[in-house]
Amino acid sequence: MSDSHDAWHNLETAVRIATERGCEHILHAGDFISPTGLEVLKDFPGKIHIVWGNNEGEKVGFIKMLAALPRITHRGDVMEETIGGLRFYMNHYPGIAENAALTGKYDVVVFGHTHEYHDETKPNGTLLVNPGDVQGLRTGVASMIVFDTVTKIAERITL
Repeated sequence: MSDSHDAWHNLETAVRIATERGCEHILHAGDFISPTGLEVLKDFPGKIHIVWGNNEGEKVGFIKMLAALPRITHRGDVMEETIGGLRFYMNHYPGIAENAALTGKYDVVVFGHTHEYHDETKPNGTLLVNPGDVQGLRTGVASMIVFDTVTKIAERITL
C-alpha cells in the first residue's frame, strides 16, 4: 500500500483486509503524513515495512513512535527484503523504482507517489507495481494490493 495521507479510515480498512486475507507482511511505500498512521498499523499481526515518502511532516515524531512498535520496521528511503523466497525492493518514487526493476535483481518492485495503480511485468520477469493510494485522492478510488508470493499474483483491492 502507499500514500495514505492521513486517510485513517481507509488505512484501517486496508489493515483489516490484510489481516483477514492472512497477509504476513505489509509494505507501505510512503506518505503517511503524520505519525498517527502508525497507531492504525500497530494492530496488524504480521511484520510491517515502510519507507519515507515526500510528505512525511513529522519525521522526529514518527521515529520516536516507531521505538514502541517493534513489528514496524522503517527502511529509510529504500527497502530491500526477501519475503516468501522473493526479492522485494520498495521506494516511494517511480523513476527510482523503474531503474531498480530494470536491473533484474528483484522479483517485485513497489513504488507510490503517483497515486495511480500500476502493474507491469518487465521483460526480465520483475513485477513493477504501484498499489494506487490508500487516500483515493487523484482517481477517486482508494486501493491496495494483496500479493501472493506463491502464485506471484498481485490482486488490486478497492477500499
